[in-house]
Amino acid sequence: MRKLLIGLTVLVLGVAFMVPGLAKRPWDPVASTKNEVVWTVLPYIELSVSEDNFTFPELEPGIDEYLAEKAVILYVKSNSDWSLSFKLEGDKEAMEHLSVLLDATSGHGSAEIPVSYKLFKLRTMAPGTYKVTVIYTATTK
Repeated sequence: MRKLLIGLTVLVLGVAFMVPGLAKRPWDPVASTKNEVVWTVLPYIELSVSEDNFTFPELEPGIDEYLAEKAVILYVKSNSDWSLSFKLEGDKEAMEHLSVLLDATSGHGSAEIPVSYKLFKLRTMAPGTYKVTVIYTATTK
């Protein structure tokens, strides 16, 4: 009988200590929330050129064409699709004898674009020094 009484006591005490630990107490405070974080990244573009000026080497008398390959490099920095264009300003006659040859006119992200300059029909030009300004424009798409 004594063994039975001790066994029951151990069982009652074990259950008494175990059950409260397993049971969820309704008075335990628990709180949670959520927050959405939203942002917008706008397209950007930067354009620079390797040299502010390019001067052709002295041209031999009588040549009709001259190609200056990779005369300058355009540096495009962007996070989106872009396109390149250019326009010429200066002496009308000089502009009629200069071609601007871009290795690429569109792209995505950052790029280095070599630009070649070609002079043509030089035999029809009067002797002299000519100057043309090339204005490059980069536009995001």
